[in-house]
Amino acid sequence: MKNSEYVFAVDIGSSKIRTMVAGKGLNNTFNIKGYKEIEYDGFYEGRFLNQDKISLIFEQIIDEFDIRVGRDIDKVYISVPSEFSSVHKTEVSINFGDRRKVKKQDIDSLYYMASEKGKRADSEIVSVNANSFILDDGRTTLEPVGESAVSIIAKLSIIYGSKKFIDLFNGIVASLGFEAIEYISSPLSQCLFLFPSEKREDLALLIDIGDLTSSIAFVQGDGLYALSSFSRGGGFITNDLSQAFDLSMSEADRLKRQVVLSLKGKPTDTYELLLDNGQTIKISQNACNEVVGYRIDEMAEVISKCIKLNTRQFSSYLPVILTGSGLCLLKGGRDYLAKCLGRNIEYGKPDLPGKEKPELASILSLVNSALD
Repeated sequence: MKNSEYVFAVDIGSSKIRTMVAGKGLNNTFNIKGYKEIEYDGFYEGRFLNQDKISLIFEQIIDEFDIRVGRDIDKVYISVPSEFSSVHKTEVSINFGDRRKVKKQDIDSLYYMASEKGKRADSEIVSVNANSFILDDGRTTLEPVGESAVSIIAKLSIIYGSKKFIDLFNGIVASLGFEAIEYISSPLSQCLFLFPSEKREDLALLIDIGDLTSSIAFVQGDGLYALSSFSRGGGFITNDLSQAFDLSMSEADRLKRQVVLSLKGKPTDTYELLLDNGQTIKISQNACNEVVGYRIDEMAEVISKCIKLNTRQFSSYLPVILTGSGLCLLKGGRDYLAKCLGRNIEYGKPDLPGKEKPELASILSLVNSALD
């Protein structure tokens, strides 16, 4: 591997850490040299459940990928989940005095002004991104360079990462000998990778439902418009099934994989479940679907409140995509959520041959941002 050709990306999920070493391939594809996902205790309500194990996972990844730190790769790209993020919208402006063409340096100055204005003691700025630029004649654009203007207003979005999160991974990466680390917002990288630019002109919504946590990200232009997270996900559905039918978590997970929410069964219809001890039992299809549906109803209620709060001045039509393994792998899960919200929902599938899986959207979006 040559240092300039490949990136080492680490996606921090709520129950899995996904890692990839990849470079640019032909026709906007990725040349993937290594991919691995490792289950771990994850995080819940903004706190890692077994923080000490994370450094061991990083060591395991480097060993299995056979990375020679400093020779093969000297920089790590790490995703910042919504749970450890916040978004603040701001406006900054510049007046040139006379009409002239906007230069790249002018836009850089606006970003710098926003980052200086937005510094916080308890957080680190992950990125500053544009929702839109307004020229003095009233025109709105996302590409102001080259336009003629006397003044320009930048509507910008600042993404913050919690200092505890940044300090934790700074320490891990430094101890392994890497020279540099860059943090990339997971929800923003997904929005930019999965939504075409024309769907981001007004407002678009990404729903990323993971195992223990989920995020609701509104994107406008090249920046986030609003961001929320809540501690619910696919793991809660598994737990609900475990409690409802007195199953182990592994048995409940196998049952969840059988569930088809679109089925309207007879009272006698059942799912057949293989137990850990080798026996097979039958569980009422309707009762099982009701347990799963109840939890999705709860998640939909939170999402619906966020939509109402953030879309008042926008069209009732809102492009919505769903990613993450918490609901995308559940048969009928997307359609059930769409019915709850009263909106069309598309899967957030990466446009990569053989990788069109919404559960891989986060790691592939991270790699795409790193390569860019």
